[in-house]
Amino acid sequence: MTAYAALLSPGRIGSLELRNRIVLCPMGVLLSNPDGSVSDTEVAFYEARARGGAGLLLIGTANVAYPEGTNHPQMHAVSDDRYLPGMRRLADAVHRHGAKVAAQLNYMGVYAQYDMLRGEPRLVPYEPAFPAPDAVGRMLPREEATAMATAWLTPGANTGFRVATEDDIHRVIGRYAEAAARCQRAGYDGVEIHAGHGYFIDSFLSPRNQRTDGWGGDLAGRARVLLTVIDEVRRAVGPDYPVWIRLNSREYHHDVGETFTEQTEVARLAIEAGVDAIHLTAYANTDVATAATDAYAPHRVGDLPRYAAELRRATGATVITFGRHDVDAAERLIADGTGDFVGFGRRLLADPDLPRKLAGDRPEQIRPCIYQYTCIGNIALREPMRCAVNPRAGRDAEPLPQPSGPRRVLVVGAGPAGLESAIRLNHAGHRVTLIERDVEVGGMLRHAAALDEPLADYLAWLRRTLADTDVDLRLGAEYDPAGATAYDEVVLATGGDWTSALPGARTVPDLAGWLTADDDTVGARVLVLGTGAPALRIAQLALVRGRATTLVTPERYVAPELGAPGRHRHIQDYLDAGGQLLLRTPDDAVGELVAGADTVIDVRPRVGTPLPEGVGGHVVGDAAGPGAINAATRGAMELAATLATRRSPSRPGSPAPRRKPSARERRR
Repeated sequence: MTAYAALLSPGRIGSLELRNRIVLCPMGVLLSNPDGSVSDTEVAFYEARARGGAGLLLIGTANVAYPEGTNHPQMHAVSDDRYLPGMRRLADAVHRHGAKVAAQLNYMGVYAQYDMLRGEPRLVPYEPAFPAPDAVGRMLPREEATAMATAWLTPGANTGFRVATEDDIHRVIGRYAEAAARCQRAGYDGVEIHAGHGYFIDSFLSPRNQRTDGWGGDLAGRARVLLTVIDEVRRAVGPDYPVWIRLNSREYHHDVGETFTEQTEVARLAIEAGVDAIHLTAYANTDVATAATDAYAPHRVGDLPRYAAELRRATGATVITFGRHDVDAAERLIADGTGDFVGFGRRLLADPDLPRKLAGDRPEQIRPCIYQYTCIGNIALREPMRCAVNPRAGRDAEPLPQPSGPRRVLVVGAGPAGLESAIRLNHAGHRVTLIERDVEVGGMLRHAAALDEPLADYLAWLRRTLADTDVDLRLGAEYDPAGATAYDEVVLATGGDWTSALPGARTVPDLAGWLTADDDTVGARVLVLGTGAPALRIAQLALVRGRATTLVTPERYVAPELGAPGRHRHIQDYLDAGGQLLLRTPDDAVGELVAGADTVIDVRPRVGTPLPEGVGGHVVGDAAGPGAINAATRGAMELAATLATRRSPSRPGSPAPRRKPSARERRR
């Protein structure tokens, strides 16, 4: 009996039978072709997660009137029969592996930036307030701010709105019904009507919608669009085709916003109208920087499980819930009746094989999500989804490296870039020796792990995964250029360093030790210098430990390597706890600040030692320049692809690296 018997048990949404309770959350991955049609990359992305064992895959934001009502041209279109061949190809690919697939039907309304770029006003139920992001939300690198404002900065773009007329409303409702029927014909196993997240239907549901024409005002008027969509979709697909809705449980950070009490009544009305389930989510005022992490992409497990349980009890509905749950928490949610299905988004990006590994009682092999928010952050930048720890996510159509011949590879440095490189090269068939001057692996990631539990999980996974290879690991070993001639390739992964000694400053004698356990070597007033995520996390730690903490950067932002939602979450948490943040601080002002601090922690990154002159090779990770985990994993993947194109030279008499038995072999 598996430890995840509830999560892996079969379930039903209406007539739809699913092999387990694991759902891929709908996400805007931007993997379609530039005309909205299904691409090879998109098919491969969903097929990988079907092959990995998920029960149901939800295609996020399938646009019912594409290109109208769309945010980006590379979003999934279901608005015309010309899209049917690609839709059928995607459905067939998912079905080959025993999973089911459904499209999340959407018309994006106020968020339809592609309408803006095409010179069209956005269709809305009422004129919304102009965006006014808070101070933290404005802490963006210039290139990010420019990307996010593309639709407002492009010549010829239309930044206006058009309040929907009765004819407009009925026209959009008709597009939902047509799209649902098209999904049914394409072989999709169901449709989810998106009635949340501030999109067209949800904007009618909002109590801010005070239309007086029967499409707003009281709850019955505000719910009329949703109920009419459900009625028309049911008319188009029949009584047995699975149809459900995604619905906000509440809205955060609004003086006038959706409440759980009213939304429970909306759910009741939707069930009476014929939906088979409620996919319960949340939303927030996007002027607040932490909107995403307070609502639909929670940084902490918050209100969503409680709301799911209450909705299920109050209405008897089949409920899909989600919200940064690990697999053990997800198992408990199903076992105790909190929800009927659990959505995984970020975790299934990090490891599409998560369900299959659970079924095989191998949860320790699941590559963990480290919550860097690259995935969500990229969508805000109008770029395809990427994952910090899984560089193949969104590149699933690219073939895995198949070397023409195994090469003898020396990897120097066992930090994250070195570990990822050694593991990937070994999996690709190369004979790898990994040397590390320290007595344990991890490099600077060991320090980061002391600050961030997901990074500790990632380091533990790297160690376990390395142990399950036949990489020849040599600890306490220095790099010897003369010995490199025994190898076909040398990979430099010596990393960088967070810390430097600032002349005249009182610094921490043993920063690594202090990160692990507090001591009295760090005074009451702490000054942290740096722009990257390590600087922000160290400042947070100092604050938690009772120090008066100031973080100083010459930039207008901090932690640029994090996706904007995660970055803003950490900044806001730091400020809420009483931390001071000084942006755009010139170097000549730092001296005075240093003089007023009891302890200075200088976390301005430095690059590692380069390869000795005359020694050829490859450089990955921070050794190539200050970066982050995503640079390390991407560099390792690209290195494996590069070496796959090279033939192993014949070197009679050259010593091959000593091979140790893998963990799998040792278990035999």
